[in-house]
Amino acid sequence: MISYPLREYISSKKDDDYHRPSSSAKKNTYTEKTNSNRLIYFVIFLVLLLIFSVCYSYYSYIDPTCFNKECTDFVCHAYAQGLIGGHLCPDLCTARTLQLQNCLGEHKHFRSRLFDDNEGQQVIRCYLRHPLSKSNPSGDVKNHFNFPNDESTLDVLYNGLQQHIQKIIALDNPEILIDALMSFADFNKDGKISLSEARSIWSLVQIDEFIYTILLSDKAYTPKIVGTCGHIFALEKVVNPDLPFDDKKELFSSSERPNWYQRVRLAIGILEYFSDTWHHQDTDQHLYLCQPLIKSFGYDKDYESKMLKLNHIVSSKSIISRLPNQCHTNKDCLYDSYCHASCNMSTNTCQMKGFNRDSLGELCSLISSLVVPEANSTFLTNFNVLIRQCQQIVTDESSFDNDYIDLTSLQIRKTLILQNLKNLLWANIEYQMNKITKKSTKKPAPPPLHAKK
Repeated sequence: MISYPLREYISSKKDDDYHRPSSSAKKNTYTEKTNSNRLIYFVIFLVLLLIFSVCYSYYSYIDPTCFNKECTDFVCHAYAQGLIGGHLCPDLCTARTLQLQNCLGEHKHFRSRLFDDNEGQQVIRCYLRHPLSKSNPSGDVKNHFNFPNDESTLDVLYNGLQQHIQKIIALDNPEILIDALMSFADFNKDGKISLSEARSIWSLVQIDEFIYTILLSDKAYTPKIVGTCGHIFALEKVVNPDLPFDDKKELFSSSERPNWYQRVRLAIGILEYFSDTWHHQDTDQHLYLCQPLIKSFGYDKDYESKMLKLNHIVSSKSIISRLPNQCHTNKDCLYDSYCHASCNMSTNTCQMKGFNRDSLGELCSLISSLVVPEANSTFLTNFNVLIRQCQQIVTDESSFDNDYIDLTSLQIRKTLILQNLKNLLWANIEYQMNKITKKSTKKPAPPPLHAKK
């Protein structure tokens, strides 16, 4: 019913209106008009609701910054000007046979986008600070790909790489990584590095994920780089992008999950990653994984564990450089929602002691979920002993609360547990590889214990 201001409604009526009955025709007309207005209002409401739902879905679930056109336009404009190079450039920019189709994910903190190609054989990572401006696109790409300059030599590039790597991670022999980057920069393998190749490799090393992918490129769990174009790089696609767990993080039913030997192989690959990144290359540098393990790994057709993406890996040095200089509570020392340091109240500084301390417990829990179902009693007896040792380290508060703890001793305890777990798992599958895959896999040699420096 349509409402009117009461004062106006009364004043508009004549005195005799209160004594004269209304006709039925007027009542019917008024009722029809009211129903018509209600119908119009209802339709308008539905239209507005539909528009709101579409807009909400678009901005909530379809990230408008995760488009392929901006990434393609940026590198192709630079490629057309001869600023960059790479194996992907001709297919992406000239022949247009390679297209960035599906946006598989994004990392807003690092402004990165992950795309599928048109054939689904590779995933393509694009880091884009901003799209090309309409007023000066050439200036945008020249500002982005501005090092080394036209007069630079290879020594300038080498020194630039050396200084940049030292900011990211502390290595005993950084020359090995730099030589690998220089070799990678020679895209056409003619024994020379052109200016466009030099600018491309420099833009790539600004991406931490690319550096870690090269650093761990000799590991079976690291996806291989299959092509680049400027600051875009493509990785081999992991066939199975999820570990065999359901939405409740429970192992698939027996009819759907890999057999026990295949799951043990998956567990070994994850343990290998943890061992390799724990005090990388016998230095004091951790490589932390700031993402749940269960979301970080998939596996290939041979049941070899594969990292899905390395953009959540970060070194101790990078974390320290990104944490605030002063703190008052532990909340001030958050690196992200998953990794955090603690605040030393006496010095009001963030400290790395205990950083991401739950990762070892998470690892042991994930390994248990993979290998305990269907395991024989002899294996479980030995396995449970190691898992209890793992849990003791995680729950031992004195290991993290004591300012004078021997970190080398803690390091050795963790290393021994990881090595003993790998040895136990390998002992149970090394003669059963035919039940996993025909692919030949050698048992890894045990790494040396980290000596106290």
